[in-house]
Amino acid sequence: MKRPTVQSWKQRDGWDSVAPISRVEMSLEARLTQLIIKPQKTGGDFKEIDLLGRQIERLARVNRYSQTGNEADLNPNVANRNKGGRRKPKKNFFSDEAIEKLEQIFFEQSFDYQLHWYRAGLEHRIRDILKSRQIGATFYFSREALLRALKTGHNQLIGMYSRNTYFSVGQ
Repeated sequence: MKRPTVQSWKQRDGWDSVAPISRVEMSLEARLTQLIIKPQKTGGDFKEIDLLGRQIERLARVNRYSQTGNEADLNPNVANRNKGGRRKPKKNFFSDEAIEKLEQIFFEQSFDYQLHWYRAGLEHRIRDILKSRQIGATFYFSREALLRALKTGHNQLIGMYSRNTYFSVGQ
């Protein structure tokens, strides 16, 4: 076939104005048609027919996505992701056994002076303790607050201040 003939077809039918994805679709369609009308098909032909069919389906999804902008058009699993009603997981759930185990560990790992703080906490709502550094007070009080919150269901507030900070806040 002569070049000018093909060039005239290209200009007349506007081949350059066709989007690349449409060109791919036309090529896939032409190849699929060739394979389907073939009288004696081999195993490879059937495999190629299957592959081309999946490619055409994928391109149809891309075209649908380009029109709607909906991601579910590209991936059907996205549409099913939010379909059914879901139970909300219990946030920070502790079973009764876990709470008992935490309490056991809490008392086993506490020093005598920390147990004194615990007994004082049973009698007094607010405790002002002048502490030195590195005695494990922050760790102790955070675990105590966690256990109290788990048992009562009430939020706990812990304020840890140095002596200078404590006095500067009051002024």
